[in-house]
Amino acid sequence: MDTNKWIDDYLKWMKTKYSITSFDNGDEIITPFTNILGNRIAIYVLPIDDNKIQLSDDGNTVNDLILLGIDIKSNVRFRILKDIIKSFNVQLTENNVLKIDGKKGDFPIMKQSLIQAILRIDDLLMTRKNNVKNLFFDDVMNYFDDMEFKGLPNYPVNGGSGHTYKISYAIGKSKSKPLQLIQILNNADFQRISAEIVTFEDIAGNVDYENHNMNYSVIFNDIDNNISDKSKNIAHTRGLEIIPWSNKESILKLKN
Repeated sequence: MDTNKWIDDYLKWMKTKYSITSFDNGDEIITPFTNILGNRIAIYVLPIDDNKIQLSDDGNTVNDLILLGIDIKSNVRFRILKDIIKSFNVQLTENNVLKIDGKKGDFPIMKQSLIQAILRIDDLLMTRKNNVKNLFFDDVMNYFDDMEFKGLPNYPVNGGSGHTYKISYAIGKSKSKPLQLIQILNNADFQRISAEIVTFEDIAGNVDYENHNMNYSVIFNDIDNNISDKSKNIAHTRGLEIIPWSNKESILKLKN
């Protein structure tokens, strides 16, 4: 088998898929690679001086993620984003533009680095579908740290039945507030809310938490998942406090 033929065919395909449009201040290059919207990725070449150029995505990559509902500034995702741009020597501006500066002779390497960074960053869309449970948990935990809730994660609590439960987060009681037990749910569907009610009622049956010495709350991900009226109604009926992640005002009230 002639392996050189495969390489030649690939390079020929690559070459025919590129198109360049020149403007007064630079060039737009349409590449064969596609982004999360299914469009071919465009990069922009701007001259800096006689020997240096700048390549950029004109802000399309990050802004497309934002339009698709990805919170790019969440601690976990932003950390991933910073790791990506660092590994490919790409910079991110305040206007969400990905750019890389270098010598004209380094254009092929610069272009490849920018394209790879764009494709890796596009993968952040998958965090809305895969591993979102862990990402949401980390987002909430990082928020607790930033706001200095000063609680404990994965807190063990005994129910009245003697069963031990692991609660996502606990904040010790103060003079004005009881022990705060906070469960973090990515998807607050009816089955999960029903299970939390069972947990809540069993813990409330522990004599140590009688006389209102404990408050049990659920923070759920309303950014990526809706909650049904059925889930809301059963929670309200049984006295379970459920708080959407978008309602930071109510979340802050849990802080002692």
